[in-house]
Amino acid sequence: MTPTPEHDEPVRVLFVCTANIARSVYAERRAVQMMTASGEPHVHVGSAGVPGYPGWGMDRPMAAELRDRGGDPLGHESRALTLGLLEQAHLVLTFEFAHRLAIAESWPDQEPKVFSLRRLADAISRVQSPSHGFELLDQALAVSQPDGLNWDVPDPHRRGIKAARVCADTIDAALEVILPALSPD
Repeated sequence: MTPTPEHDEPVRVLFVCTANIARSVYAERRAVQMMTASGEPHVHVGSAGVPGYPGWGMDRPMAAELRDRGGDPLGHESRALTLGLLEQAHLVLTFEFAHRLAIAESWPDQEPKVFSLRRLADAISRVQSPSHGFELLDQALAVSQPDGLNWDVPDPHRRGIKAARVCADTIDAALEVILPALSPD
């Protein structure tokens, strides 16, 4: 996993979906909310889209799900994934296998730090006697299942509130596993 943060530096996570209007921004905002509720945030998060549609607001049904869970969708403007954003991140979490492939194709040197969200959550749950932070990520990588379409979180855009609710529940479940694992202690 590269780059590794300094001992006292928070882990920087970048969530990447297609347009940066539904899944990735929901995950970004929920991660901040979950970490704030559990104490001081120990992870810095951001989001982007590949290919992305810069300047768009958050998808309405996903924004409603975020509000229903106590989050705030206001002020989001989508952005496209760039090499600079990838280089700043220690860990990149995608929502579809296609996102990972797009990153690997455009920026192959960044691919080692890219995981699908659900695949990483599953891998963390498989680690015996886990440590925390980047040691845990290395352990998770060693026991992770092969990547593929089976780890995708379906895009809820234009699919209604039920699809948004299922998507939000899926993301929340993964974040509940991943965020504590990234804690430095």
